[in-house]
Amino acid sequence: MSSKRIALTFAALMTVASAAHAQHSSGSIVGTAVTGDVIDVKGSDTGFHRELKIDEDGKFQLRSVPVGSYIVTVTHADGTTTESSVEVRVGSAARVK
Repeated sequence: MSSKRIALTFAALMTVASAAHAQHSSGSIVGTAVTGDVIDVKGSDTGFHRELKIDEDGKFQLRSVPVGSYIVTVTHADGTTTESSVEVRVGSAARVK
């Protein structure tokens, strides 16, 4: 195989890989809570759902979350809940307040 053909094949493969990567649109959700809290993240547009239990430092980060709108519910140890809405954008972190 000639070096020109190898270079063209490589360029074509890189283009396909780049297009596939561009289709993977995600961001993250970050925040803080109290040890023992349970964080429930639901995206009605995406069908995404995760539940996290907060450990020692109280910080949480949920990565590779599809782009969209999410409701984040924090259930505290005493049974009370707080709810926030966040918007996840490509390559950025949505902070829960």
